[in-house]
Amino acid sequence: MGKTKKLRQRAEEELRKAEEKGNIPVNISELVHELQVHQIELQMQNEELRKSQEETSNLYNQYHELYDYAPVGYFSLDKDGNIKNINIKGAELLKLEKKRIIGRGFVRFIQNESRNDYFNLLTTAINTGKTQSLELQLKGNKNFFYGYMEIMPIYNKFNEKYRITVTDITKRKKAEEELKLAHENLEKQVSERTVELKNAVKELKESNDELQQFAYVSSHDLQEPLRTVASFTQLLERRYKGKLDSDADEFIEYIVDATIRMKQQIQDLLEFSRVTTNKEKFKLIDLNEILNQTMEYLHDSIKKSKTEITHDKLPIVVGNGGQLQRVFQNLISNAIKFRKCEEPLKISISAYKDENANEYVFSIKDNGIGIEEQYFERIFTIFQQLHTREEYHGTGIGLSIVKRIIERHNGRIWVESEFGEGSTFYFTIPIKE
Repeated sequence: MGKTKKLRQRAEEELRKAEEKGNIPVNISELVHELQVHQIELQMQNEELRKSQEETSNLYNQYHELYDYAPVGYFSLDKDGNIKNINIKGAELLKLEKKRIIGRGFVRFIQNESRNDYFNLLTTAINTGKTQSLELQLKGNKNFFYGYMEIMPIYNKFNEKYRITVTDITKRKKAEEELKLAHENLEKQVSERTVELKNAVKELKESNDELQQFAYVSSHDLQEPLRTVASFTQLLERRYKGKLDSDADEFIEYIVDATIRMKQQIQDLLEFSRVTTNKEKFKLIDLNEILNQTMEYLHDSIKKSKTEITHDKLPIVVGNGGQLQRVFQNLISNAIKFRKCEEPLKISISAYKDENANEYVFSIKDNGIGIEEQYFERIFTIFQQLHTREEYHGTGIGLSIVKRIIERHNGRIWVESEFGEGSTFYFTIPIKE
């Protein structure tokens, strides 16, 4: 613009001199043309300046829209900590009009117990030039709220020293307090429940011990009067059989049979109670030796039934040798008892190591009469029999004893069977050093 003015002044001076002399120099037209070019450039510059001012104005308006309607409170402070400007959300948080906020120190809106934290954070922000943040309590018009505050240092020609953003986290803090309280209550309830469970377990153990002791004593004491009844009944049978009528002989036979069965039931019940009262410590047991001892004990039954028994090499486990022998004895005896009459009985015994479960899995498979699926659980219940005494003798406690022994060894037992096709009994024993 200065250059154009000089060109115009120069042209006017040249023109004046030419008029005085009565002639106009040739270069005057060049100066006029140059002046016109610079006027066009000036108009273009003015247009660019207008557009730039318009864009600046739009950006300024957008900034203030964002500033005013932001979802967080904005507080612009001077170097002395006085509020120079505040957005709509900031005024809402303090529940005050802008005119009652602007010009006041920001510290006046902080609860007393939080002011030291604010000053320390402010000092750090100014000294480091980095944004700092903390949670603190703020107060407005007769209300207080929890705020998440960020202090942002700003250095510019408007003399703003720093800006503070505040987010209302009252709901979050309330939820945290409720969660903390709920957690404390839950811990208290769990603690109380744990004590109750410990007491219940202790009472149950004492009750179970008393019950086992009662079963042991009862079974032991019941045998004496039962022996007396059996002895005198058998004496009656020997002395008076055939001397009385046929009904009397039949009645005596019933009594003798009943006393023999009751004696066996009491002995089995006594053995059942001894499974868990046995205090013998577990030790390393070679199950190959246990199986050999079992087969020797059942030699007559195996030979008489023409049973063929095959087995894999069995592992060494930690347990009670006598009880584990009873497991094999009962399962093999059951297979012999429930064999088919029309074909030879074959029993296969095997074991494998389950690495994932850290246990040995044993199986005793036979080709006997089998079991219907609906009775798979029932057969392990004490005194439960699937057949009449006329069909198969027994008390129905053998598998219950087996189950109790396996559970005492922290194992499991189950059966897989197809009626008429045989059964396979599985049980596990944990692997221990």
